[in-house]
Amino acid sequence: MLGSLTQDLQELGISTATAGVCAACHKPIAGKVNPPYLHPAAPLPLADALGKTWHPEHFTCTRCGQELGGCFHERSGKPYCRQDFLAMFAPKCQGCERPVTDNYLSALQGVWHPECFVCAECLSGFASGSFFELEGRPYCELHFHQRQGNICHGCGHPVTGRCITAAGLKYHPEHFICAYCLGQLQKGTFRERGDKMYCQACHDKLFL
Repeated sequence: MLGSLTQDLQELGISTATAGVCAACHKPIAGKVNPPYLHPAAPLPLADALGKTWHPEHFTCTRCGQELGGCFHERSGKPYCRQDFLAMFAPKCQGCERPVTDNYLSALQGVWHPECFVCAECLSGFASGSFFELEGRPYCELHFHQRQGNICHGCGHPVTGRCITAAGLKYHPEHFICAYCLGQLQKGTFRERGDKMYCQACHDKLFL
């Protein structure tokens, strides 16, 4: 077809020249090409980027086949549309697994969208800038200790210092008290009833 068109134009007294070979189909490109631009009048110097010339309809995304025109991303000499380039090569957020393209946080050996770096349990942010790590995920202090089983059964807050363990439950020493008289208990001198602890005197008075 190209040969026929060239011959017809020459018969009309119009000189033609082949302007390179398309990198996709390997056929000649007819018409004027102004390197480093793609033919005809492409908006970006694609030949500079890939060192090749193309028929416009053959300059497509390597992954999805979409025509690229003058807007593309390049990797290892191959052109990609923005969506596929980001999906294949951009770092992925540890929270949502979508590509990270602008602002990000670096933590826990990965990158995160700022809005994705939240407690894995309650989804609250870390206003103080501090967080706790468990199995590669960030947690606020409360839910970190809750996951670790370090929550005081008396007050519901994390136990980070001295701790009393009784009947499989943990307590701040000051919260290990009799459920009836509220007197402080000593380990070994209490009685258990349900999930509550009583001093000996209150237990005997209530249940014997």
